[in-house]
Amino acid sequence: MASRYAQEGGQFLQQGQPGEAVKSFQKGLSIDPKDVDCLMGLVRTHLSTGAARDAEGAVTRLLQVQPENTEAQAHLAMLKAQAGDPVALVTLKALAAAPTAGYFERFNLGTLLSERGDLDGAKAAFEAAQVVAPQSVYPHFELGRIAVQRKDTKAAVEHFQQAAALAPQEALPFLMLSRAHASNGAVGLAISAGVQALEHAQGKTRLAVLQDLFRLYLLANSQEAARRTILELRQIDPERIQYIHLQGLSAMLAGELAEAKGLFQDALRRAPNQWDVRHSLAQAHEALGERADARRLLEETVVAAPNEPGPTNDLVRLLMGDQDHARARVLLERVLAANPQDALTHLNLARATQPFDRAEATRHAKQAQSLGEDDLVKTQAAQLLTELGG
Repeated sequence: MASRYAQEGGQFLQQGQPGEAVKSFQKGLSIDPKDVDCLMGLVRTHLSTGAARDAEGAVTRLLQVQPENTEAQAHLAMLKAQAGDPVALVTLKALAAAPTAGYFERFNLGTLLSERGDLDGAKAAFEAAQVVAPQSVYPHFELGRIAVQRKDTKAAVEHFQQAAALAPQEALPFLMLSRAHASNGAVGLAISAGVQALEHAQGKTRLAVLQDLFRLYLLANSQEAARRTILELRQIDPERIQYIHLQGLSAMLAGELAEAKGLFQDALRRAPNQWDVRHSLAQAHEALGERADARRLLEETVVAAPNEPGPTNDLVRLLMGDQDHARARVLLERVLAANPQDALTHLNLARATQPFDRAEATRHAKQAQSLGEDDLVKTQAAQLLTELGG
């Protein structure tokens, strides 16, 4: 039976208090330096915080007391492999392949293989870890991350859903589930998972959840929710340029153009070299009918970010309004060379080319229609093709 200090340390570790866990395990070891449970607890705690040197020291002590402990052997093999020992990986594979291999032997192998880019091997190892510990959240979480790397959003959703079900008080599985849903285009489900993540998120994780939710609310045109979320972010870090910019975007979404313009101006004063802020300010000027200011800012933005589709397409719209199709073509061709799959750039290049080369305009309009994920771009490309007789 585990000692009192081993049990106490284990509780602290489960509660996310590694510092207190270490103190408890060390108290137990001051009484009994050979307390295997306290030594193992110390190893697991140091591993959870990324303290590799401390973890190796603790696992070495543990193996001196209990040299046949395969979990300890697996931890030491992983630490040595991460430090560059080529033999350690062979040792870890042998430990994980043994018929009696436990959870950590298999999970550690999956972790190491994943770090080295062997996704097939990592997947097999994590699935093997699931067999011996079906209620553990971590294999599902790691399998979800592998699915994300493979762009298999359906599998990612399934694994993160299972991870969230196994750890309903943990924020990270819900955050990753939200991102998987968002990658699938399921904005409503992404928001729902994000809200669940927010219930338990703290520190940096809470910031990540709030940032994700803000963007999702913008996509869903949920103006009040977006505003509420960005105000919370501003309260956490009122001086951060990104949050001032995002608050301006929220105001733009709500039609509060003068407020948005003021926020963008404030952000640009603080970060004059940030092209995306300058672009947003140009959009606010244009929405307010201040065309000259909008064009000046767009010209500056295109100089700062010549290959970015957004600013160039906005500037091109003004150029073509002034019948400056030749310059529009030059700018669009440059952007398209860097972003050959951008549908809006193809559409605008078709419009800019239409007065000079109808065949070339037709080609770009067809590209816009086939590449476009936005219904508006597809519709406008179809209309242009009708005009061109294509």
